Amino acid sequence: MKKRPPSYGPLALLATVTMLCAATAAASPGDAIPAAFLSDCSPPSSVELLGAPAVDVEAARAEDEVRREQGLPPRYAIPNPVAVSPWSHGTWETLEAGTSMWRLRIRSPGALSINLGFTGYDMPRGGRLLVYSADGDHIVGPFTERDNEAHGELWTPVVLSDDIVVELTLPSKELDDLKLELGSINVGYRGFGELLTRDPGWCNIDVVCPEGDGWRSDIASVGVISTGGSTFCTGFMVNNTAQDATPYFMTANHCGIDTGNDQSLVVYWNHESPNCGDLSGGSLSDYQTGSLHLASCSNSDATLVLLDDDPDPEHGVTFAGWDRSSANPTSAVAIHQPDAAEKCISFEYDACTTTSYLNTSTPGDGTHIRVIDWDEGTTEPGSSGSPLFDQNHRVVGQLHGGYAACGNDESDWYGRFSVSWSSAGLGSWLDPLGTGQTALDLYDPAAAGMRVTPVASFESGGDSGGPFTPSSKVYTVENLSGSAISYSVSKSENWITLTNASGSIPGGGTTDVTVSINAAANSLTNGTYTDLIQFVNETDHTGDTSREVVLSVGSPSLAYEFPLDSDPGWSTQGLWAYGTPTGGGGQYGNEDPTGGHTGTSVYGYNLSGDYENNLSERHLTTTAIDCSSLSSVSVRFWRWLNVERNSYDNAYFRVSNDGTTWTTFFSNPDSHIEDSSWTQYVYDISAVADGEETVYLRWTMGATDGSWQFSGWNVDDVEIWGIDSEPPSGIDEPDATAVALSPNYPNPFGPSTTVSFLLPEPSHVSLRVYDVSGRLVRELADTRIEAGSHVRTWDGRDDDGRAVAAGVYFFRLGVGSRTETRRTVLVR
Repeated sequence: MKKRPPSYGPLALLATVTMLCAATAAASPGDAIPAAFLSDCSPPSSVELLGAPAVDVEAARAEDEVRREQGLPPRYAIPNPVAVSPWSHGTWETLEAGTSMWRLRIRSPGALSINLGFTGYDMPRGGRLLVYSADGDHIVGPFTERDNEAHGELWTPVVLSDDIVVELTLPSKELDDLKLELGSINVGYRGFGELLTRDPGWCNIDVVCPEGDGWRSDIASVGVISTGGSTFCTGFMVNNTAQDATPYFMTANHCGIDTGNDQSLVVYWNHESPNCGDLSGGSLSDYQTGSLHLASCSNSDATLVLLDDDPDPEHGVTFAGWDRSSANPTSAVAIHQPDAAEKCISFEYDACTTTSYLNTSTPGDGTHIRVIDWDEGTTEPGSSGSPLFDQNHRVVGQLHGGYAACGNDESDWYGRFSVSWSSAGLGSWLDPLGTGQTALDLYDPAAAGMRVTPVASFESGGDSGGPFTPSSKVYTVENLSGSAISYSVSKSENWITLTNASGSIPGGGTTDVTVSINAAANSLTNGTYTDLIQFVNETDHTGDTSREVVLSVGSPSLAYEFPLDSDPGWSTQGLWAYGTPTGGGGQYGNEDPTGGHTGTSVYGYNLSGDYENNLSERHLTTTAIDCSSLSSVSVRFWRWLNVERNSYDNAYFRVSNDGTTWTTFFSNPDSHIEDSSWTQYVYDISAVADGEETVYLRWTMGATDGSWQFSGWNVDDVEIWGIDSEPPSGIDEPDATAVALSPNYPNPFGPSTTVSFLLPEPSHVSLRVYDVSGRLVRELADTRIEAGSHVRTWDGRDDDGRAVAAGVYFFRLGVGSRTETRRTVLVR
């Protein structure tokens, strides 16, 4: 084991500017006007041209018929892998005022559209990327530093042209920090809404028609999606019990979103006909890109992702309600994008039944809801993943498939939401408050009550003594109702200042509340500090919420590294072993590597082949790692993993601070993992490891079933990062003359934890537990207590005795005008 600080490599010299042009007007990063249109620059015809292969449309359509028979999502474009960057292709020019511009022209004769997959994207401040047709008629973007994501990719919406220009502008001084790698040019050979072999769906009903009048709010939750720049389906935003507009999005599992391509998801909102009956003419201008795969299940054909960004408020997106009971709808409505065409609505006026997929007998295996026949409208292949609403306007399933079409009375089958809830564990995300409720109505962020934006927490950081960046964050409190409301905002820590913390807001009005890091933070030692800012609607409490403040004093650095050049002596079970992998295995998936990420040795499960059938869990467990002086702890390791989807075989990464209770940070999804190279993964384990003397990391192989075998885990170059503090923040002995709330133990906990506090004098004390949305969960004390040290235990239940969901909670101690807050994590 080695302990050392991180090292940093030199910056590379990246570019040579080849032309010079004078700007006649400046384009700001937020403008969607190409800089080349505003400058005296070379025309598109002089920009380096990169040709993309034309599509053999007849061959593509024949392949698509095979894909349809196999139940795969429909396809509209053919991906072409490339390796292109501003340093290998394109034309550089210099605008005045120290700005550089790079352009690349891409053409595929006869293409109906082109979209791009940037497999490397990290835009410096002031940079801007646009993609537009060479004639300037269709522009997408701009994409800026706001589009930088942890996955490091950017996939664009389609440009409706066979000749496009990619334009990058940025301050010349930022060239060293630019990362822009084009990895896929996706050539469209079908228009959105173009059917393959059937006549257009003449019986489809545009959502803008009068039939949609009673479903306007539900219609706004549905969008058409593209994955991998190639395939399309339908999906929908889904509400959660916190009703906090977290951008959860659902679609069908067979639409193909997984951990390998989730970053390529593009959602188009409001793709609707301008007039009833057009079934055409809709706009693709309301879009957003990128997501994080959360869960999938094949039995009910469901996938849940978290979109990278909140929907633009101007797009008017709503969050669909749901019903996870086993009741059958007495009538049903489908809102969908048939063949990715303009949004349509269909009606079934009779009761639905519960069956197996593509089966009519009831209840079958209970995984699907059968729509016996559509009374008005129909569905098309691109409708897959669209929501089925019951008579109460709640989603009860998403479209898996069927035989319905204009002119027939055939059936469609929807994967039951209730089955997805249990199979994919949807409650972890859609019931974060642990309410246990079986139904939830639609949430419209623009509807009523109080709304606080943004929804993100306030994260600030800097070295001990300050300054801390950012120093403040502004939250806008909006009154969505028609009459005035009173509001208040509160905090606990003295290093936070609130500006405009109370008052009244007229109907439809807004006010800004500023949360600032003040000078008291300069005296804090290295560590991570948190508080919970509570926003309260004092008039009727509609929209009460909270925002977490996280202050990191000091910078995370490399605390421990295990390069595995020698055996650290970790505990192994089954075929886990230290040594050199032999490149064996690969009955399914890929074989093992033949060496480590660095060096020759790794820890792997069966270094010479595949894991066994009918395997129970087998663990690789580290020795204890002392993180008592660390906060904001994360673990990084390089992985080469091959495993069948979690319906059959399992692989886990877990962490514990006592060797008994384990928290899972990775489990394989409901799709195969087939690594063929070493890849580094980073996990925030602060909830388990911060300030703990004994932290254990564990990789698990199993359980497995009795059929397919894969090559399993290989692990190398394990690192622990964190903010180092001596002594750690929050562990000092309390001042006997001050009120003090100590960290609870254990933390994380399950099923119970103990929290202690010190009173210098007899006082009236309140000790309460809140969830992350600011909802009061449990009152542990509200009485006068004598001076001294006191202890209270929380059993993970609310005031009504119901077990609450796993997640983050806060203890808040109130003594007179003084308050203290501590963060805890409940695991189940």
